[in-house]
Amino acid sequence: MEIRIRKGKIDDAVQLIKHLQIVLGESNFMLTAPEEYHASIEKQEKWLKEFEKDGHLLLVAEVGNSIIGMLDFERCNKKRISHVGYLSISIQEEYCNQGIGHKLMVELLEYAKEHPDIEKVCLEVFSHNERAIHFYKKLGFKEEGRKVRFVRFEDGTYVDEIEMYTFV
Repeated sequence: MEIRIRKGKIDDAVQLIKHLQIVLGESNFMLTAPEEYHASIEKQEKWLKEFEKDGHLLLVAEVGNSIIGMLDFERCNKKRISHVGYLSISIQEEYCNQGIGHKLMVELLEYAKEHPDIEKVCLEVFSHNERAIHFYKKLGFKEEGRKVRFVRFEDGTYVDEIEMYTFV
């Protein structure tokens, strides 16, 4: 199985919608509940255009012609925090533990190092997502803060949201 990492493009709108529908349906590590996700091709294309801005990056992981993972990074717009950016990453469960997340993150961190305006890369992760937390720590991310009982699931259980960062 050959996995290809590349920059996302407008033409990926339909594939990204499919990818997100799969990820939201199989994971409870995402903030958006599956029934809340109502993307249209037009909305997705508008979102994709944001990544044409300097300091923004969208990477996709493909197997064949299917997107099976993605990482998006957006630098903050406010002048005083424009040295900071936030990332989000998702990989379909079937393709986890195969090094895809590592490849996506390494490419992002290299991208950030090449941009002198980007100094700090941040992310948010649910406290019960131990696999992801371990992965981020291996990449040098540290816990910065915690939003206690921030997420409430349909069954009434809560998890904290952990904020993590690394300097590049």
